[in-house]
Amino acid sequence: MILALDIGGTKLSAAWIQDQECIARKQVPMQHDEAGFLAALREVTQSDYGIDRVAVAATGYLREGRVWSVNLNTIPFWKGFPLGQVLEQQFNCPVIMLNDAQAAAWGEYLPRREQCSDLLFITLSTGVGGGLICDGKLRIGPQGLAGHIGHATVSVAPLDPNAGKCGCGRTGCLEHIASGTALARQATAMFNRRVDSRELFALAAGDPQANAILDNAAAAVAQAIADTLMVVDIQEVVLGGSVGLAEGMIERVGRALQAFPALFSLPVTAALGGGDAGLLGAADWARHH
Repeated sequence: MILALDIGGTKLSAAWIQDQECIARKQVPMQHDEAGFLAALREVTQSDYGIDRVAVAATGYLREGRVWSVNLNTIPFWKGFPLGQVLEQQFNCPVIMLNDAQAAAWGEYLPRREQCSDLLFITLSTGVGGGLICDGKLRIGPQGLAGHIGHATVSVAPLDPNAGKCGCGRTGCLEHIASGTALARQATAMFNRRVDSRELFALAAGDPQANAILDNAAAAVAQAIADTLMVVDIQEVVLGGSVGLAEGMIERVGRALQAFPALFSLPVTAALGGGDAGLLGAADWARHH
């Protein structure tokens, strides 16, 4: 039995997987302090199932069982947090860990591997993450940073004049323009009231200002895709996350790519695993590694 965990900026999900079939699942809100997180972790993993190994898909970058947030506004206490050790002590079994977007990239590559060996996965959610499949292999990197496209910079500017810096400390990051957090920040500034990303998509059906924010974000994503193509060469882009899978977002990104020369024309498809892409990828990775 594999216990798969998906630890993101807003939620903590668990799935119990036996013979590649999910037999149970739970989800709780993510907590952003250490004590709250440990309590939420105990709550979401409580079960009577026997666990052979734990598969983790976690936001941030991971080395030797520890996890760091690139954007410290996401999970502030992840500054080398010993997540692997915590889980090994709790379950007394092997723990296999991947960045959540890397895990999702692997999960999305598996059903496509007959026709695709080089793939970029982008998750647009609370933050922006990414994963790379190169020559049929998941690229992780010596520091676990491979695919962190949300913290590569783009020349597209956010549509709020006082956006400031990204939580990673740089300016111009894709995450600071196209994440759910960034969309809400821009919409709140533009409409002078609190607007979250879900409401922004609803407003876009008839409001040109809402449309402008989403089109601007899509242009930033398209630019990041084009840059990745030029650096590592890819065959397909898969979009996931609550923002990436929101109505019309894939089409917006596709239109933005079409504005570039034909060389940059790439298929942009939806994550087949939906919101479970990270869980599925982590579980398969743990099964074979």
